[in-house]
Amino acid sequence: MSYFIPERRKRKSPLPLLFLGSLCVFALYYAFTANQKTVPVLPESAVRPHLVNWLEDNPDAWPAQDPIFNPVQVRRIYRRTDYRLLWFDNYSLSDTANDLLKQLTASSSGNPSSMVDYRYHLGYFDRTLRDTPQRLQMAAVLDVLLTDAFISYAQDTQLDKLNPRAPKLQPRLRRKDITPVNLTDGGFQMASARADASDALLLANNDSGRQYFRGYNRGDQNRANQGIDRSRYYTQRQPSQRTNTYSTGSRYGSSHSARYSTRSYPPSYPRVMPRFRSLQDEGSGLNPSHGEGLYVEENTPFGSDAQALREQLARYRNMAASGRWRPLPAGPAMTIGAKHNNVIHLRHLLSVYGDYYGYGDMNSKKFDQSLHQAVVRFQIRHGLKPDGIVGKQTRERLNISPSARAHIIETNIRRREKLPANLGDRFIQVNIPGYSLNYVEHDRIKLSMNVVVGKKIHQTPEINTRVARVVFNPTWTVPRSILVKEILPKARANPHGMENMGYRVVNGSGEYLPLTSQNLGRAAAGGFLMRQKGGEQNILGRIKFEIPNSDEIYLHDTRAKSLFGLTDRDYSHGCVRLAKPRQLAEALLRDEPGDWSRYRIEQLTTGDETTEVRMSKNVKVYLTYWTAWVDGQGRMHFRPDIYGKDGLAVNQFQ
Repeated sequence: MSYFIPERRKRKSPLPLLFLGSLCVFALYYAFTANQKTVPVLPESAVRPHLVNWLEDNPDAWPAQDPIFNPVQVRRIYRRTDYRLLWFDNYSLSDTANDLLKQLTASSSGNPSSMVDYRYHLGYFDRTLRDTPQRLQMAAVLDVLLTDAFISYAQDTQLDKLNPRAPKLQPRLRRKDITPVNLTDGGFQMASARADASDALLLANNDSGRQYFRGYNRGDQNRANQGIDRSRYYTQRQPSQRTNTYSTGSRYGSSHSARYSTRSYPPSYPRVMPRFRSLQDEGSGLNPSHGEGLYVEENTPFGSDAQALREQLARYRNMAASGRWRPLPAGPAMTIGAKHNNVIHLRHLLSVYGDYYGYGDMNSKKFDQSLHQAVVRFQIRHGLKPDGIVGKQTRERLNISPSARAHIIETNIRRREKLPANLGDRFIQVNIPGYSLNYVEHDRIKLSMNVVVGKKIHQTPEINTRVARVVFNPTWTVPRSILVKEILPKARANPHGMENMGYRVVNGSGEYLPLTSQNLGRAAAGGFLMRQKGGEQNILGRIKFEIPNSDEIYLHDTRAKSLFGLTDRDYSHGCVRLAKPRQLAEALLRDEPGDWSRYRIEQLTTGDETTEVRMSKNVKVYLTYWTAWVDGQGRMHFRPDIYGKDGLAVNQFQ
């Protein structure tokens, strides 16, 4: 008899399965809700290697398009904070960072210049912060650029060169003011001016916190200046519409009054500009803050003739045919003290180029002092930062073949032959790819300086012309393209701030009109012009050199002085900005009739009164596009083809 009876088999109960399923659903729901409440933590250990690599080990590896304008100060701050993120609260920007961004934006709206936006990286922030940064590298880049923008802003406000005019934002921002750098026992620390004891002490003598900028206490100096009427150093006369025009055939009959800034600095702070002996002899107490220094005449040979280029062309063709040239293999960045197989290759390569002429072991793997000097010589000849580090840019220049170099030299020989064989007894030569200006007398360079030229979409043209006028405190009539795209939107958004910057609408009779919506509409339609009055805020700076041409290009001063410290300086709308306009004015006018001492030039570049001086002597001006030339000492120089005119992609690095 079978004990198995199918009809009486019991079904399994579903209750255990339901119970287990409920537990799983509950566990998943709990984990989900817990995850929603958890804020992800940005691991500092993962961020630190990025900061150390970019700021210390390999600056050429910096991944962002925007450069770091204050590398020394940025590096010092991150060293003292152990390379931690300063502006992030985990994966989100901190309240202090958001306050800083609002203050930078307010400053930009009150100072309508593309250079302000660029110095503060506002375009980069606008593009990047549309999405919350999720990658560690992006967060690190944003943090560094915020620190850099913060330092630039602190410099501008500390020197009273910036006036953020945004009445709706100012009261709140003043209560939560961003202090530049707060001194603590541990070093530098970014902070916002909260109502606590340390910040109350910080703001005791200066509500902007500027006395602690760059890590030294300005309190003693401020106390030393107590009792002085500080307003006389920062006030500006009401705009005047008077314009003095002088011919250099007659002396000045009168002079206008001016105010001068006589700031003093503590001994530990480097002076912006050395004293002028001639000014001190005059007993004026003048202490200019533009930083150009005293004009000391150079006396180096100019060179740059076509025959020297032909000799170098033969040399590079022989170099290509010899087979001695080999590109530098891929590898790490190298500098003095490094040991690597590529060091041997680098030494032989620089020997082929003629930059290395040491007497050590050619097969040594150690990057020694003689090789460092050879790298510096190569970098100077190629317009690179002469730091002796073989990074990305130096490696790119090293690996342009002699055949490609020969093609570049041939192109520049043709450019040189289009100019007169004799450029004249006195002339100014601006080399656009070289970002440089030379003032030459009798084939000797008397003055040289860095310049800023047009960006690729606003190229500075090649022109042969002359200096017609030197204008002190020039006005600026806004070109149509800049008016429509840049100035009008800012004028509509903040007409009061733009008027304080000296902008006015100009009607057909030459009258200055306020920036009302009706007048701005007429300017937008092309019926009226817009002009900026001369003075401290003028975008052309204090001096303009008029050079007749059909492209409306001229040489002029600028307020964006920090750009002259960059390696690549193509940022203008086509005009040429000068690092030393006062020195150039002194060099050009000293042979003209009249009093053109440095003291007189300093007088004319204060206040807001426009003065035009017609040149009686013929001084030629050549705006050239030389990506290869031979200097007066026989050294071959190369520069990147920034506008793509050489027809050789390997020489275009932008």
